[in-house]
Amino acid sequence: KILLNAEKVEVSLDGITILDPHNYERMDELVDAFVDARKSKGLTHHDAKQHLLEDVNYFGTLMMHCGIADGMVSGAMHSSANTIRPALQVLKTAPGASIVSSIFFMLLEDGVKVFGDCAINVDPTSEQLTEIAIESAKTAQQFGISPRVALLSYATGDSNKGDLITKVRDAA
Repeated sequence: KILLNAEKVEVSLDGITILDPHNYERMDELVDAFVDARKSKGLTHHDAKQHLLEDVNYFGTLMMHCGIADGMVSGAMHSSANTIRPALQVLKTAPGASIVSSIFFMLLEDGVKVFGDCAINVDPTSEQLTEIAIESAKTAQQFGISPRVALLSYATGDSNKGDLITKVRDAA
């Protein structure tokens, strides 16, 4: 199915290895690592294997955890919660991070843009907005994108007042 879709949209998969969790030769390694990461929650080998076989987000997360993969793209076919849950359970947050946030990349006519946290935090504080902006900028740099940060609210200039606008101004 992947090969057919790639061919349909004229994308080359040269140099790409496609893995099927049901036939993955290192599945036992992933299962053991998953059980170890969730041992305090009582995860069994059977349940760990079921998660890995049935949920590509767990499969990809455990591949990153074991150093088999460097990253994972998800979210187009899965909810934000189902995309992030395995990472929080296994990879945890970065040292010093006080909040979890998301980013997405948009390929536009004038280049790639990074949008920070449009899916996770409903009502972050001004301090959290600042941290989200800084971490989003760092991620952009990691992908060779020179960051220029803008914090958006529902008002432009001095057209409106309110706690939400003040929070965004304080974060900036």
